Amino acid sequence: MAAWLSSEYLENALRRHYQNPKLRVESVDIKPALGKGENYGAILTRIRLVYSDGLGGQVEEHLIAKTTLEDEDAETRKKKAPYDIYNRELEIYEQVLPKLQKLAGEQLCPKVLHIDRQRGALIMEDLSYGGFVMAPRLHRLDEQHVSLVLRKLAKMQAASAVLEEHAKDNNFSLTKYDRGFFNRYTESFSAYFLGCLKSCASHLKNQPEYESQAKLLEDLAPHYMGLGLRCFQPEDSHINVLTHGDLWTNNMMFKYKEGVPSDVLLIDFQYAFWGSPTLDIHHLLNTSAVERVRSELQIKMRCVYHDVFVRELRRLGFKGQRLHSRKQFHLESEQKRFYAVHCGLLLQPVLLNTDETDADFAALLSDQPRGMNMKRRLYLNPDIHDSIRQLVVQFELEGLLDPRQYEAL
Repeated sequence: MAAWLSSEYLENALRRHYQNPKLRVESVDIKPALGKGENYGAILTRIRLVYSDGLGGQVEEHLIAKTTLEDEDAETRKKKAPYDIYNRELEIYEQVLPKLQKLAGEQLCPKVLHIDRQRGALIMEDLSYGGFVMAPRLHRLDEQHVSLVLRKLAKMQAASAVLEEHAKDNNFSLTKYDRGFFNRYTESFSAYFLGCLKSCASHLKNQPEYESQAKLLEDLAPHYMGLGLRCFQPEDSHINVLTHGDLWTNNMMFKYKEGVPSDVLLIDFQYAFWGSPTLDIHHLLNTSAVERVRSELQIKMRCVYHDVFVRELRRLGFKGQRLHSRKQFHLESEQKRFYAVHCGLLLQPVLLNTDETDADFAALLSDQPRGMNMKRRLYLNPDIHDSIRQLVVQFELEGLLDPRQYEAL
């Protein structure tokens, strides 16, 4: 936990937020919010504090501090630098999400109390005290949960399309967020992605009857970064949006009513970028959905998103290109479907990892023995074996393991 995250620091932050110079923090309790392997991109700290408001009242406040990984080695910081994830998230929380929530007419994310650009830190409400909880990542999300997330996502992204339509009037364009996992500025995550790809191939090579798919993955490696980049390029014929960019179970919190999910809020916008909304759908379904939803209900889930997205665009008076039909949306989704390979075969093992050994971002980004051993261990997890085998066969049938899949025969 950051040494500077002190009682005095929190008192000054709350005084500014509530515009109350008499506010005085009386007690603070600080503890980690997540364990090792639960979050690779930042430190999350849970804060319980009690303060007097200067008017005789006493208030208990529950907050989450999101801070940078201060003990990262220089090489890891260098590889992450081109993504500018900390500044991007701060700016999105400060300048973009308030506008999107106003257009959507509902809460999309936690309320932010303090933004510290110097330290790359956010202090926001602890949603757990508002009745929101994180779904168990290892259980994955059923149809009800996935549908709820896609409806919320569609509202946020329809609002972003409308906000961008008005960008010429306010000199703030969302198209500047062009640094998703794959982008034209850097391939510094290639050790992470290609290391996982090779580890997946190595795992399959030792599975009876999967040697041919293992060979396809090995042959895909020299073309992999280019195919990923192609997915992340915005298409002029599509309705592009501000994507979440990292839409999986730990980046959302649910509220329940009588055991049924009734609301969801999105968190963690470090990798948000301007592009196709279908990428978030591929990400969610192939990292976080239960097998039945992933294998049988992908088309239905796209329709859940599409129906709300089109309805919201109409409600908000979107005047861009004509709204796409379901059929067009399915075609756009298939055009970007190589990203499902990335999410299912490479990201899913990371996000469902149960081995805490070297479970950090430095290991993911390293092609040295420590990093490669960590990535190899990801595929020893028995909970992903059936999924990996099913997916790799499906992807082969779809032609998604062909390095020249976009070329004519």
